[in-house]
Amino acid sequence: MIERIDELFADNGLLSKHISGYTSRTQQLEMARQVGEALTHGDILIAEAGTGTGKTFAYLAPAMLSGQKVFISTGTKNLQDQLFNKDLPKLREVLSVPLKTALLKGRSNYLCHHRLELAESEPGQQYHQHTLQTLREWSGKTTTGDLSETDLLEENSPLWPKVTSTVDNCLGQQCPQYDECFIVEARRKAQEADIVVVNHHLLMSDMALKSSGQGEVLPDADAYIIDEAHQLPAIASQFLGHRVSSHQIQELSRDSIREMEAEATDMNDIRTAAEQLDNRLHQFNLSLGEHEQRVPWQPVLEKSQDIIEKLDTLLESLEKLEIQLDAASERGRGLEQCHQRCQDLIERLSIFQQNEQTDLVLWLDNRSSSFILHATQQEVSQYFQAWIKDKPQAWVFTSATLTVAGKFNNFTHQLGLEDPVTASWQSPFDYGKQSLLYMPSIPVEPSNPNYNSHVAEVAKSVIEHSQGRIFLLFTSYKAMHEVAEALKESDYPVLVQGSGAKTQLLEEFRSHGNAILLGTNSFWEGVDVRGEALSCVLIDKIPFASPGDPVLEARINDLKERGGNPFRTIQIPAAVIQLKQGIGRLIRDTHDSGVLVLCDPRFLSKPYGKVFMRSLPPMPISQNIEDVETFFARRV
Repeated sequence: MIERIDELFADNGLLSKHISGYTSRTQQLEMARQVGEALTHGDILIAEAGTGTGKTFAYLAPAMLSGQKVFISTGTKNLQDQLFNKDLPKLREVLSVPLKTALLKGRSNYLCHHRLELAESEPGQQYHQHTLQTLREWSGKTTTGDLSETDLLEENSPLWPKVTSTVDNCLGQQCPQYDECFIVEARRKAQEADIVVVNHHLLMSDMALKSSGQGEVLPDADAYIIDEAHQLPAIASQFLGHRVSSHQIQELSRDSIREMEAEATDMNDIRTAAEQLDNRLHQFNLSLGEHEQRVPWQPVLEKSQDIIEKLDTLLESLEKLEIQLDAASERGRGLEQCHQRCQDLIERLSIFQQNEQTDLVLWLDNRSSSFILHATQQEVSQYFQAWIKDKPQAWVFTSATLTVAGKFNNFTHQLGLEDPVTASWQSPFDYGKQSLLYMPSIPVEPSNPNYNSHVAEVAKSVIEHSQGRIFLLFTSYKAMHEVAEALKESDYPVLVQGSGAKTQLLEEFRSHGNAILLGTNSFWEGVDVRGEALSCVLIDKIPFASPGDPVLEARINDLKERGGNPFRTIQIPAAVIQLKQGIGRLIRDTHDSGVLVLCDPRFLSKPYGKVFMRSLPPMPISQNIEDVETFFARRV
């Protein structure tokens, strides 16, 4: 395989006309060889590949040449679609390798024939009748049922959960439309394919199911390639715990009544119990208040006897419904399934009633009219380690941001990876010529109430020279909105996260060519704007995660109790990775140039600032705004 890889990635090799001009052939070849070796010998490889190294082809080609069944997992569904619809077909054409590929997403991405039928017959759907009818017509034309193929539904549409299934409400082989099921067909194709493209959420869902002995989502594979691997630890922690949402309870209540009307019309006590459950859920929701917050659960209980009482009555109502569903479960698959769901909700909700120490972090995500109760694992390393040992196949973890100050220790510790092969290729871009790092002298620390006004003044002075064309990345919505208010009279278009869908804002930013875009978390990663439309990135402060985040708070306290230093071990490494992601928005190819603005004075004033500075690309540094003016003037 290595000889074939050499032929492919040579300057005049088969891939030469397909590789973009900004890709480093040498680095891409070295990475492809490393991936090929890992697949051949069943190694664990951690490969950091900076922007422009061409890592996608560098792992795809060896995977396609290996003759193995390989799962490729990505951080987002958009990247999943790009891999499957663009990159894989291009490589398959070049390689002329006879292999099957498949795309597999979580079940909530696929239209469910049965749920669509139920939604069409549900009272009160007149407002959505046209959309439902259009979805019905589309269901007869699509071959995949993947809702990303159509713009008929927005992702936040209330219809989305009504026309897709969940593990809870899927009828499985007893579904009347099982033979037409899009998910079944997608999984069949994944079973038969050589290369299967999944996403981290689906991969971790499969891991959680297997860890609990409850089955599996994915078939076995010979090798796993994890792209955007820096996201994996956080996503794994979501799936290795439990959650109970108001939506799940509402759905159980609604489905119980619906199945009773279809299969057991003589058992009206189910309706009575379900309606009482709805009432108790509403009361519990009210007791939590309307204030949107993410907080540890134990202090919430300790502050309010009313919440404890409302939780007790909610559980009692679930138990009453469970008794009724138990008696009716033999009447049909739908009622049997509702009974199983009810038992599961009782078991999970009971965790939040108990006042016991567990290794789970209990916390509340409260919205204005709904809630989610989470029981999250503090650490995932032991579970991931056990999972890998149970799957002694090749594992390749890759991303542009895996090291902290040049070391992989943080990533390997998070996933419990023992003795991996590690390799790092820095971006081939010439940051010395293509960029400038501007570090303005801000006289106050970020904790100062006037800090955001200083950031706004810095932004104004930089925008004057960049003529718009700037991303302003923030660590909080409050800071973003304060600076946006200060920039509202700008001569350039101002786009603010939340004023439209992310894809729409990015399209506007590109089309204007001189816009100012202000964003928080979701704009720090996965955003690719090339050319002069993006010529400057400003970061308001070091992106330390809020210590008030319930899971982070628990991890910090646990490490303190064991005599560790959570700031150095947890908070700094996470902030370095986030910072590197934000900086990665600036230079996307060899023709890009731009100024990076780091406002936070702690980069230079605090000892830990050196860790961040050692993790930056090799950019020229200045504290003079005149150098910013000169930089942009040279590129006019």
